Amino acid sequence: MTAPFQRLTLTEQLWWATAAILAAMFAATLVAFWLDRRVIDGASVWAKPLKFEVSLALHFATLALIAHVLSPTWRGGAFLLIIAGLSVLSTAFEMAYILVQAGRQQASHFNLSTPFYAAMYALMALGAVMIIFAAAALGAAVALDGKVALTPPVRLAVVLGLIGGTILTLVVAFTMGGRLNHHVGVEPAGTARMAFTGWSLQVGDFRPAHFFATHMIQAVPLGGLLAARVLPAPAATAAVLSLTLVWTALTLGLFRQALSGRPFVALPGF
Repeated sequence: MTAPFQRLTLTEQLWWATAAILAAMFAATLVAFWLDRRVIDGASVWAKPLKFEVSLALHFATLALIAHVLSPTWRGGAFLLIIAGLSVLSTAFEMAYILVQAGRQQASHFNLSTPFYAAMYALMALGAVMIIFAAAALGAAVALDGKVALTPPVRLAVVLGLIGGTILTLVVAFTMGGRLNHHVGVEPAGTARMAFTGWSLQVGDFRPAHFFATHMIQAVPLGGLLAARVLPAPAATAAVLSLTLVWTALTLGLFRQALSGRPFVALPGF
């Protein structure tokens, strides 16, 4: 173990290690994606694992970076350690099941074809809540920590990004999960989809809204960091609030668009 890694708290080590393992898994799964031509619902069996691996690696790297700026009391506290442990265990379960199902050419999501698959889908939903809730918990810690090593505009961006992104993600994800379908409407057989993402170009699709909701966790803090570097504090704060409102409006607009059955490429007016 290197000295810099030893200086991290156990919470940070867990999140960084998880991000690194997911990145390595992405590289291995990419090889399978190139070699294995089997499909599920018109997409490679390895497309879903790839998207989860890269998204979750980014998620945990973000959490680890933000946790590092907390005061020692919060960084090393039991609250975040428990949250980190639960989020990492949930990720291990989710990725193991997704990869196994991909290897078996079976759907991991929206699959209620047997009692076992239905139970696993319910457990995956619980795990997903725990994974995304880790961001809200960390955002709350940043809000409550009076000694956090962040300027006020960046602190505001982190709190709004992590908590707001969590709320929006849960709204979109539970709607999608309750419908047991990414789509609103029936796609014609063999229809074209967006490259890599697989988002529908023909019917309503919840996944664009889900993407923007989840990645608000990175976008708003990053925007706040950039604003704080180039603007005075009052202007940077205004920029953070504006970015938060615009990102939220875009996410909800995409969500409304999906509910109306319109594809991602026809952006709605706000």
